[in-house]
Amino acid sequence: MYTVIDGGSFKNMLIGAYQMFQKKYEILNQLNVFPVPDGDTGNNMLNTLTSMYSMIAEVSDEEPVGMIAEKAASGAIMGARGNSGVILSQIIHGLSRGLHGKKTASSGQMGKAFQYGILYAYRAVTRPVEGTILSVARGIAKGTREIIRTEDDFSKVLRMAIDEGKAALAMTPEQLPILKDANVVDAGGQGLVFFLMGCLKGLTGEVEDEKIEIKPVISRLEIKGESFSFEYPYCTEFIISPCKLKGKEVRQKLKAWGESMIVAEGDNLVKVHIHARRPGHVLDMAADWGKLHDIKCDNMIDQFNKNKQKQQKLEKKPLGIIAVVSGDGWVDMYKKLGCDVVSGGQSMNPSVQELSAGMENGQYEKYIILPNNKNIILAAQQLKKMKGEEVHIVPATNPMEGLAAAMAFSADETIEKNLKTMESRMNEISTGMITNAVRDSVIGDTIIHENDFLGISKTAPIIPCSELRECVTSLLAELISEESEIVTIYYGEDLSEEVCHKEVEHLEEIYPDIEFDVYDGGQPLYPIFLSVE
Repeated sequence: MYTVIDGGSFKNMLIGAYQMFQKKYEILNQLNVFPVPDGDTGNNMLNTLTSMYSMIAEVSDEEPVGMIAEKAASGAIMGARGNSGVILSQIIHGLSRGLHGKKTASSGQMGKAFQYGILYAYRAVTRPVEGTILSVARGIAKGTREIIRTEDDFSKVLRMAIDEGKAALAMTPEQLPILKDANVVDAGGQGLVFFLMGCLKGLTGEVEDEKIEIKPVISRLEIKGESFSFEYPYCTEFIISPCKLKGKEVRQKLKAWGESMIVAEGDNLVKVHIHARRPGHVLDMAADWGKLHDIKCDNMIDQFNKNKQKQQKLEKKPLGIIAVVSGDGWVDMYKKLGCDVVSGGQSMNPSVQELSAGMENGQYEKYIILPNNKNIILAAQQLKKMKGEEVHIVPATNPMEGLAAAMAFSADETIEKNLKTMESRMNEISTGMITNAVRDSVIGDTIIHENDFLGISKTAPIIPCSELRECVTSLLAELISEESEIVTIYYGEDLSEEVCHKEVEHLEEIYPDIEFDVYDGGQPLYPIFLSVE
């Protein structure tokens, strides 16, 4: 019987979950259809657990269960990617809160900690959607409420949670029409069930492997230098865990001892980055607040002298933009508008830590973030929770929307005015994207064949076509209106400029009164992006 869970057992549970995702993440990628067939839910959840694993792999089994939970939560939060990854990180964060301060945990305490995890997951999402990972989480919480109170063997609690999770997962197609049309369950919800299965395997060493049949569904194809002053030349980083102080108190106490300070707060864990004049004094102060880990101190003057031209930067300006984008053309367009760029997009969602590093290495004190992908918005929101008023978000869902917003930005205006103007400009354009199907698929009455071109927009169902020209023409017909004047086409890395111009010549014959502009975006996976205004 598993009546008491110590640090070693809990660590084995989390490692079991990580190992389960290493085997199963591709299944989640294939299940992923909501809100569009992204094909990266498995990657995002695996990346989140990989970061978690890196924080606990070398921790002694003798550590208290609460300490291991804190480290796991810190790793998961800093490595969280995509919506499902951020939600999973919050489940692990809630587990940490439920196990806080405990050397070992009874079956009932472990059950309550998992309930905490589900509560934190719900708090992370402002508008929960039925039929997603949150519905599965709620079903698990409701279905295990009684056994948590009465069962002393935690392995039996986990088995019940898995059964209840599968039952809730089976209901997701009835709650979310797009899942029913695609004949699949929710990818994130399936990932949560895999997480519990991995925990059970890590605890007991045994779990029944589940063969999951993937029904027809679209599965998508699947150092910057730091600015510094010679007055504060030592780039000093460390983690305090456990930490006696809140992040706000740490900022207050350290603000007089350096600059370019970033304080990231987890559950009883604080990570500090500061450019200091006397790093030893900073570390002495921090040692009074808790145990220090992962200490790093670099002399930036040495780095400066190795590559003076590269390292020398201007003093940071008050307000700028971080854009998440991939493709050389897109990077160039955003940089010409003065934006800092973090690499990412479909299937390459940057983590919260990477967004934070983009701010830290950027040229501005405060940032408006353009996520340019739905799966990155939640990570940006998590960063805002960490950074507060240093971060503001314009929720662009693709690079075209983000570019329109960036063009409306004015460094001379207030943050509030910029946010209003940028969102207004973003909503004035209509956008569409063309990608390829990698397998035969059925969504509703729409039959999709492998290698079909797929036209995707917010206002119309997915458009499958065997030829690129047909797909471009059909998609543009959905986007264009009597008031439309300009169509901008951005071609991707897999489409030549010559082919793109031939498609534009065809469109100019259909719409002689419309002005067409063409740019090399260089985006992966999508041969064409369309913007209409």
